[in-house]
Amino acid sequence: MAEQTYNVVCNNAAASSQQRTRRYIYRNREEANQHLVQNNFAENATYQGYYFRRLFRMLKGLFERIVEDVTRECSFFQQRYDARGTLGFTPLQKCTVALRQLAYDIPPDALDESFRMSGRIARDSLHFFCETVIQFYGSKYLRKPTRNDILQLQAHHASVHGFPGMLGSLDCLHWAWKNCPTTYHGQFTRGDHGHPMVILEAVASQDMWI
Repeated sequence: MAEQTYNVVCNNAAASSQQRTRRYIYRNREEANQHLVQNNFAENATYQGYYFRRLFRMLKGLFERIVEDVTRECSFFQQRYDARGTLGFTPLQKCTVALRQLAYDIPPDALDESFRMSGRIARDSLHFFCETVIQFYGSKYLRKPTRNDILQLQAHHASVHGFPGMLGSLDCLHWAWKNCPTTYHGQFTRGDHGHPMVILEAVASQDMWI
């Protein structure tokens, strides 16, 4: 009886181990990188100028500078060989995937077909991209305005727009709240829209620095 129980436990453990084995999918990341470079970063790229900015939400030169900075500051973005001896994703691939998630608000696994990247790597790319950008650029671009900044902003708006004492331009976005609880429908629904919504406001300087 004891021997039979032992055999059953061993068989169950072996079956459980086999179920936990991760299946490797050959995604051909090299071809995906060539496709990305040809579309956006080659000398005669398919998408240049206006089309690049529409896709990446920034100028090409700025994006390339960010890629260079985060690759230098964070080892995750540096291209290396994995345990199988296969060359990993390039810094362009990881940064592009991270930016697509930020710009288009899409889940990581939705990028698998177009970028040949698993959801786990895409999530890690987004995490390390945000962490590195905050650490590297935070003191310069994510800081609070100084007294001198405030005086310059007020002078600019007073001379250009004729609004003395104004710090920046106010922009509002009406965002549909799809998962609004039923209890709050009446509180967050406007008659001209007919569905629950939240108003997002952003204040920025004319040069988008602060």
